[in-house]
Amino acid sequence: MPVMDEFREERAAIKQGTFRQKYQYFKDYYRTPLIITVLALALIGVLLYNFMTRKDYAFYAALINCSPYPENEWFSDDYASVAGIDTDREAICFDTSLYYVLDSMDQDSLITVQKLDTLVLSGTLDVMLGGGDEFAHYANPLLFTDLREVLTKEQLEKYEPYLYYVDGAEFDIEGSFPVAIYVDSSKKLNDAYYFRNAENGIALGIYANSSHKEYAVSLIDYLME
Repeated sequence: MPVMDEFREERAAIKQGTFRQKYQYFKDYYRTPLIITVLALALIGVLLYNFMTRKDYAFYAALINCSPYPENEWFSDDYASVAGIDTDREAICFDTSLYYVLDSMDQDSLITVQKLDTLVLSGTLDVMLGGGDEFAHYANPLLFTDLREVLTKEQLEKYEPYLYYVDGAEFDIEGSFPVAIYVDSSKKLNDAYYFRNAENGIALGIYANSSHKEYAVSLIDYLME
């Protein structure tokens, strides 16, 4: 007997069978493919939703060895309002997942180094904030923007006492470079975040390859007002 004829007879017999027989037939032939199909459709739906609702970053800041205080969402919202960033269309990130121990090869430090390298190379990262000692580890006039290039004359005069300079001779270049600004006196920052090992201040530097330097400067003004 042809296979299709056997299949038709089996289907006809099932139609006349009991509920238990019908359910067993469903389990044997349809349950697994149906589950796979439902899961595949759910995965496709999640991917499409994430793609359709994904926002590009208008600003991304790395906060080293930092913990947010409870209910600190006001900080990001307030800064976005001051900087003129529409958070319905673009995202802001103050990343507090980065922990680094000087002269350490522990897992958290390695993950932080890898994440920072990835964010910098992709051009995503705009700003680093960290305790003076941690920031000193990264302070480099080739990695961070010379603040004289992005701050106005009035801003430079106002913030001169807080500027963080590095000696270019350490990097085979001439001169002294203000690559960061100390912001540990900022009430807004201290109300929203706690930085470990910040006895030597909290420094903010703007990455040289940042695409959003104007927002980074806005953050400096926001913290130092």
